[in-house]
This record gives sequence, structure tokens and C-alpha cells, in this order.
Amino acid sequence: MSLEDSAATGNGVLSAHAVLGKVSWALRSEPGDVRPHNEDFGGVFAPTTPDDAWDRGPLAVVADGLGGHAAGEVASRAAVDAAVAEWARGTPQAPRQALRSAVRAANVAVYDAALERGRHGMGTTITALTLAGHSALVANVGDSRAYLVRGDECTQLTSDHSKVGEMLRMRLITPEQAANHPARSMLTRSLGGEPAVQVDIVETDVARDDVFILCSDGLWDAVARTELGTIVAGALRDPAPTAVQAADALVDLALNRDTADNVTAAVVHVTSDRPIPAAGGRRSLFRRR
Repeated sequence: MSLEDSAATGNGVLSAHAVLGKVSWALRSEPGDVRPHNEDFGGVFAPTTPDDAWDRGPLAVVADGLGGHAAGEVASRAAVDAAVAEWARGTPQAPRQALRSAVRAANVAVYDAALERGRHGMGTTITALTLAGHSALVANVGDSRAYLVRGDECTQLTSDHSKVGEMLRMRLITPEQAANHPARSMLTRSLGGEPAVQVDIVETDVARDDVFILCSDGLWDAVARTELGTIVAGALRDPAPTAVQAADALVDLALNRDTADNVTAAVVHVTSDRPIPAAGGRRSLFRRR
């Protein structure tokens, strides 16, 4: 689908998944019942070749577009497509640098698209995850989130770039007040507004059966952090657990609660103790003759 098609119809219902040697992943995005267009978008880069042959780890991306009809859905899709394309180019870089480069490429793509007539002021959030060796790195701009579920514990890895997020960090309001604050949707940082953007990157260790959730606010606004952990942990206790089960359960719960926004979740399940090839790792070890 082209960007022009996206602007006319929205990004619709998205569903994709794969089971690989060391990870499985699933992506699902739904417009919901409140908004006629889906302004969320997501994508995953994970080669289908055996992962020991990868020259970089997988990349999962979720974006939540801003700017209303014919703009938000264009921004989110442009950001995800550009980030995945930059990652797939395979430029030799360390994982952190490669992740930052992918998000910066996404920002440039949205900024350029916003110069077109009728798209002034559009933008998007972005949250992106890569796995590298025994580590996970998450890049974030805006208020889409990343969570880590380990056992029964769910930890939020990202910080929201929003008015309410800033007030929470300054302890001016409580989490209970933040849940219904009138400024909770006002972002302090997003892609597309300027030619350059500040990108937050967090890093954490990875263990077998860790599950990472990337999601738009349509999910986290309707489903509490503790519930996210319970749902994912329950899916993993299934005799044949899949990332699809977890993603479907999360999105379905948000929809059943009549979430006021589009809902997108990308779920990445680490299924091996072995290290996952990192961006730039193979290229730095093996020089072409």
C-alpha cells in the first residue's frame, strides 16, 4: 500500500507473526470502534534465514500517528517503513548507534512527508526494539511504550514524552491523577516536527522466556501494567505458547473495554538462552576480502 492509499483509507487491520530459532514475534493493530481510521502502524524486520547467519538482530517498531485524517496514518507508516528500511540496509554500526540511526531516518521521512500540501503539522510517536547478544535496546520518542514481562513481573522500560509524563517525573501529580488528566495526550516530543529529534535509548539484559511488548496508548490506556504481565504470563503457561496468543489477548482486552483510540501491540518472545546476533556484529568480526 502506498502512502497515498494510506491517507485515503487509513492503515486498517494489521496482523503478522513468525516463529524463528531464538525468538517468536507477533504484531496486531486494530482501528477500534471510536476512530474510523487506524493511525497506528507497526513493522518487524527479522530474516527468515537461520538466525545464526544474521548480520544484525531483529527490529520491531510501533508508531502512533498524529495530525488527524489523511495525516496521522501517513506519518506512522512513513516512520515505520523508513526505520525498517534503514535497519535492513545493514550499515556496519554498533546496536545502539544502528537503532538511533533507524529512528532518525524515520524522523526525516516524516518531516519530509509533512512538507506536502495538506500534511502540515503531522507527526508520530515511535518505539523500536532490537535484541543484541544478551541485551535488548529500546528507542523511544513520544508516548508509545515498551514493557518487559519476566515471570509474573511487568516493567515499563520507556518514559512518556508528554505533559503528564513530565508532571509525573516531577512528582507534581500522582499516577491516579495522571490516568484522567486533561493533558495526558499532549506530547512534548514526537517525530516529524523538526529535521532532528532527540531519541531516548534504554538497555536491559535478556533471559529466556522474556517477553517484550511495544504498544500504542490505545493499549496501555485501557490495560494496566499489572494486567499486561498477567495476560502474557498466562499465555506462556499454555502447552504451546505463541506470541500471537499474547498479542491477541492484549488487543482483544483493550477493544472489549471500548478503548478510545487505535490499538497496536507488537510482542517479542525470547525462546533461547543463546545470544542473538547483534547489528554490526558479524560485519565487524568478518572483513570482506
